[in-house]
Amino acid sequence: MSRPTLDGWMSRKLGAPFTRASLEAYQLRALNETLAWARTHAAYYRDRLPQGGLRTLSELAALPFTTPEALYAAPYDFLCVSPREVERIVTVETSGSAGEKKRLFFTRDDLELCVDFFDFGMRLMVDGTDKVGILFPASTPASVGDQLAKGLARAGVPSLPLFPLIGELPRLAETIRREGVTFLAGFPTLLTALAEAAPELPIRGVLLSADYVSPACRETLRKAWGAELFEHYGMTETGLGGAVSCEAHRGYHPREADLLFEIVDPATGRPLPPGERGELVFTTLTREAMPLIRYRTGDFSRILPGPCPCGTGLLTLDWVGDRGVRKRIPGAGKDKR
Repeated sequence: MSRPTLDGWMSRKLGAPFTRASLEAYQLRALNETLAWARTHAAYYRDRLPQGGLRTLSELAALPFTTPEALYAAPYDFLCVSPREVERIVTVETSGSAGEKKRLFFTRDDLELCVDFFDFGMRLMVDGTDKVGILFPASTPASVGDQLAKGLARAGVPSLPLFPLIGELPRLAETIRREGVTFLAGFPTLLTALAEAAPELPIRGVLLSADYVSPACRETLRKAWGAELFEHYGMTETGLGGAVSCEAHRGYHPREADLLFEIVDPATGRPLPPGERGELVFTTLTREAMPLIRYRTGDFSRILPGPCPCGTGLLTLDWVGDRGVRKRIPGAGKDKR
C-alpha cells in the first residue's frame, strides 16, 4: 500500500498528531460546541437539547434523532445564521405532499469544508499525471461538480467538466479521448452507460458517487475499462462530502473531524457495536448554517472491525445500501440564493 492516507489531513484538522484518543477528544469538544450553537440559534433544537455539555461521546445516544421529515416540515427552524451569511441554499422537493421542500443552508465556511475534503480525498486516487473528467453538474457555483473541481485544483490535478455531454455518448467518448482524460468521476448509471457505449476508452480509474452502486455496475466498469474503482458516500445533508474509499477497497473512510457517525438499530434506535449492520446516523461537528444532530439517513451500513490495510486510523464504513435503494444526488436540487 503506497498511496497516502487521510491521516496527515486529520492531524492538520485536529491541530495535534492524529490518534483515536486525540480524535475522540476533539469530537467531544466539537460536539459540545455544536450542541450549544444549535440550542442557542436553531428554533428546532431550542427545547430538544439539554443544557450543559456531554461528558462522553456515548452520551450522544440519549439525544433525540433528527429526521428528513423534520427538515421538510420546517427547514428555516434549523437555520443558525443570518440569511445574509448563507452562501448557498439547496432545495429538494419531496415526492409526497405538494409544497414540501427540504432546504439545506451553507455558509462560505461550510462550503470550504467540502472543498478541503475533496482536495485531500481525491489524493487517494489521482495525482498530477491524471486528468479527471467530471460527470456531475458543475455549472452552478458550489454544486458538487464545482466543489470537486476546486478540490482537484488545490491538489494540482487538472479536471474537465463533461456533464453537458451526457446526452451524446459518442461525442462524450470522443471528448474524453481527445482531451486525454484518464479518470472519471460521476453517477454510477451514467458511467455504466458510457462503459457499455465506449469500452475502448483508456480510463484507469473511476470515482462513483451520488447513487447506489450495484454489483452489476462494478462488473461492467471493470470489464470494459479494467479501471480501479473508488466509491464516495455523501448527501447534501452531510455537506456533500461524507466518506471515501481508499486503495484497499474495503469500504469508506469518513471525514471524522466534521461528521460523527453512528450505527443504530432502525426499530429501537439503540446504538450497535462494530460489525453489526444498522441504520447510518450522523451528527455534524463543524457546520455553521445548519447543524444536524443525530440525523437519520435511512441508509444501512456497519463499522468494519479491525484496521484498514491502507494504514489509516480512521473508521471504515461498509458499503452503504438502504431499504429501498433510494437515489441520492448531492447538490442536484434547485439552487437558490
